[in-house]
Amino acid sequence: LQALKRKPDLFLCSNLDVKAVFQCGVLSLKFPEAPTVKASCGFFTELLPRCGEIAPVGQVVHEDGKALLQAVLEGIGGQASRSLMDHFAEILFALNKHCFSLLSIW
Repeated sequence: LQALKRKPDLFLCSNLDVKAVFQCGVLSLKFPEAPTVKASCGFFTELLPRCGEIAPVGQVVHEDGKALLQAVLEGIGGQASRSLMDHFAEILFALNKHCFSLLSIW
C-alpha cells in the first residue's frame, strides 16, 4: 500500500503480474484477520483511482473487477467483521467514482 502511494507507476513494470497482485488482494479481503482485510481495502482504494491512467491496472479491473465487487459484497453481507464496513464502503465508493460504467454492468 505504501509503495503504491509513493510510486504508482510501479504497476508499469514489465515484469509485474498485475493480475496476480489484484487476485491476491481480492483473496485477502476474505481473510479472517482484520488487519489483513483493512490493508487489502486500502490497497484497492489506492489502486482503483489509477485504472484510467495506468493501462495494465485498467485492464485487470475490467477483466477481474467483478470478483472484487463480489468479495466486497460478501464481506458487507456478513463474512467480515462489522468494524471493517467503512473500509469496504471505501472500495465501493472508489468503484463508483472511477469505474462507474463497469460497476453498473457487474
